[in-house]
Amino acid sequence: MIKKITPSNWLEPDDVLKGFVRLSPNGQITLRGENYLTYIVRPNLHESVPSYVQELFEVARGAMAYGYFFYPLFTLAMEQLFRVAEAAVKHKCSALKAPKSTKRFEERINWLVNKSIIPQSESGQWKAVRYLRNIASHPERQSISPPNVTIGILERVASLINSLFNNKALKTETK
Repeated sequence: MIKKITPSNWLEPDDVLKGFVRLSPNGQITLRGENYLTYIVRPNLHESVPSYVQELFEVARGAMAYGYFFYPLFTLAMEQLFRVAEAAVKHKCSALKAPKSTKRFEERINWLVNKSIIPQSESGQWKAVRYLRNIASHPERQSISPPNVTIGILERVASLINSLFNNKALKTETK
């Protein structure tokens, strides 16, 4: 059941999170907002990533951090991360002067793979991001993902975006 926000509960942890536990070394069950936040703030984008992509990423990450208070924000943040990845790909294609006919996310991914900007070993992950972006952008119903899944996506998307703007790709871009 989704939490109904009220003036008295908006800063209280979402009750759904009571079902997510971790055993501490002494056997006690503990899981607080700080536990989630530790993992959420860990992934970062490199300085080589364009600032507007970094800003989009920070908004998604910030929303995820507040998922502790309103559980569906974990999912909304994850869905936004797919759009952040798309913005990164679009920027990279623009910087490398991809043909103007390369307009769709799938076409841009394929173009970057063909130019070896996206390594073949990562192409499947990028295609999965595109597929998940499509599902998130055209929902038939509300989906809810658990924190461990959304934080995993945060880590993966950060890694993919960083790879897209790594030094090798930057050298290719300036030629």
